Amino acid sequence: MTKTLVQAVAFTLSALTTLGTVAAANGIAAKQFVAATHEAEAADGTTHLAMQRVVIVAHRAKA
Repeated sequence: MTKTLVQAVAFTLSALTTLGTVAAANGIAAKQFVAATHEAEAADGTTHLAMQRVVIVAHRAKA
């Protein structure tokens, strides 16, 4: 395999891994958001707004 092909494959796998990580974090945050909202509404019968934030920190290793 050529160096360019290896780099293209590495980039593609990196992009897919990043997208998968972001999608998983979003899914977890959404599930927790719904659970927190339902818990707050059940506590006193009023509607509340829960805020959540997902921060992704990436570190790139030098090859």
